[in-house]
Amino acid sequence: MQELVFIEKGQAVTDSLTISEVFEKRHSDVIRDIEVQLLKLEDADEREFGKRNFALSAYESGTRKYKKYNLTEDAFAIIVMAYVTPQAMKFKVKFIQEFKRIKEQLQRQFNVPTSFSEALRLAADLQEKIELDKPKVEAHDKFISGVNLQKVGQVAKALKIGRNKLFAFLREEKVFMTDNTPYQKYIDRGYFEVKEKPIEMGSQVINKPQTFVTAKGVDFISKILDKKIA
Repeated sequence: MQELVFIEKGQAVTDSLTISEVFEKRHSDVIRDIEVQLLKLEDADEREFGKRNFALSAYESGTRKYKKYNLTEDAFAIIVMAYVTPQAMKFKVKFIQEFKRIKEQLQRQFNVPTSFSEALRLAADLQEKIELDKPKVEAHDKFISGVNLQKVGQVAKALKIGRNKLFAFLREEKVFMTDNTPYQKYIDRGYFEVKEKPIEMGSQVINKPQTFVTAKGVDFISKILDKKIA
């Protein structure tokens, strides 16, 4: 037996073929029952309900195509209302359980609120996240549009994280080595550039490597920070 309820165009539905198989009725009789109810809905000025809940479709058998209908839970309830044998009642319960399971699956998949209060909480959470991310987004856009290389300290300030904390984080993530310069693979990806900075120490001049972050590097750091925080 095929699955009782499935997902079609983002909603839980069954179809006339499944109803025919489960309730042991000829498919042509189920089609007739559906079209009788569609006429009754039209007579009751409920044509829109019919359009929303009954969708004419097709299936192939051999080389020919035949019509079928996809039905929402409400449409299913209307059609099987007259099926009142004990066995039919048993299958009605199974269908109801499957509709519930598939709808819960869709809610989890798309994070759909199930009540007004839940919708308000979701809206508040989204707004809070937007406000928290706003400085980071603005900084990100500023750096991405810039042409100059940025020091790590500048990037840390823009991303609202301490300079030393950012260095420690990048070492922990194996992006930077212990001397706070990036591993070669991240330089090759265009995230960083390392330049030699001459420093006078008494009579000697020592070249000290200094790390700069490219626009791509700012985006990279922002993303791995977000993943770590999430």
